[in-house]
Amino acid sequence: MKHALSLTAGLQIVTIRSNTPRVTDWAARYFGRYWDASPTTGSSTAPGPVVTVQEGNHRAPLATLHPQHAVFAREPIGYTRHPDRTVSAHTLSDPALAFHYAPAEQHLRISGRRVLQTAASPGRPTRLATAATRFAREMMRARLIADGWVLLHASAAVFPGGHAMLTLGDSGAGKTTTALTLASAGGALLANDCCFARPNTDGTLSLLPWPAAAAIGLGLLHALTFTSSAHSHLQAGEPPHPTQDQRVTDALTTGRTGALMSSSGRELKAHIWPEQLTRWFGLSLATTGTAAGVLLPRVTPAPGAPGHANKERLLEVTSSVFVTSDEERYPDLFGFTEGSNAGTPRARAEVLEHLNRLPRQAIDLSHDQAANTRLLSALTASLIPAVSPSLLLKS
Repeated sequence: MKHALSLTAGLQIVTIRSNTPRVTDWAARYFGRYWDASPTTGSSTAPGPVVTVQEGNHRAPLATLHPQHAVFAREPIGYTRHPDRTVSAHTLSDPALAFHYAPAEQHLRISGRRVLQTAASPGRPTRLATAATRFAREMMRARLIADGWVLLHASAAVFPGGHAMLTLGDSGAGKTTTALTLASAGGALLANDCCFARPNTDGTLSLLPWPAAAAIGLGLLHALTFTSSAHSHLQAGEPPHPTQDQRVTDALTTGRTGALMSSSGRELKAHIWPEQLTRWFGLSLATTGTAAGVLLPRVTPAPGAPGHANKERLLEVTSSVFVTSDEERYPDLFGFTEGSNAGTPRARAEVLEHLNRLPRQAIDLSHDQAANTRLLSALTASLIPAVSPSLLLKS
């Protein structure tokens, strides 16, 4: 294959190869700086899993009936697990994409019989490019899990010396608000919603990013003073994230700043690539960190309620912090992790023990972003002694 990209996270490597640069170029943007994405030669034999993508492969197998079906990132897929442990699959949409996974070689082949046209909006990926990046990410997850990592519901900001403030909580708890606030106040963003963690023999807890777009509400985007930059880039013709709701794009393009809700009452959010966090908003990104403190936030429902450290809420971290298979949009179709994509029981137990040994603080965030910044800066400086309050309050 003429085009190849090597992804590195921790000590693990996954290679993407393709006969078209549209796949590798998109993957380079998708993974950004979080997982070092480096061009390599198509004939490279780097250790680790390989995703090979061939567009316009007229000899690709035709779609067939499969005994098992699943939905992977909203894409219906039929698949068959064969006695030799290989897996074949097809998408159930037209034009069909074909998959074949050989576990002995850790090699996933993805092909389409025809050349796929790019979307009407420039900069959007083909379905082959999207499939390649998503499955490459799952293969990397499998490698990291085999190496003792687990995936957490967590955001993280990293400060000089690699000290990271880890924020834990369910959806809507305030993980993104906390991480972006700290990143805007002098930290480097490692994660806004999920990250990997692994305990070390020296008693520390290492962190790695989980590459994904950041979902940011329009109100928070405005409070962080990011709205005008997003507006300028979209007005200049830069395409929005492919999964961003058109109503959000319209609001950003016209300069609307208030919260935007769907008819079902769900908040509609801007989807921002990691590289856009740097290029649009000037935030720094971190690729590694060592957990030094834990924040357990929640957003106070009353708009006028002040933010504060909560001395009454339970500070114990529970197993709900782990990302589990039953809440996944990315089922393990090919058996990359043999159904254990939440990490091994031993790794989960060790990570939970480490989290409960770290300094922890429950907080109630307010709707006043300046007050949130002061609160989070003071707490970070108190929980991570190596961090200077003057650094965090510089903004």
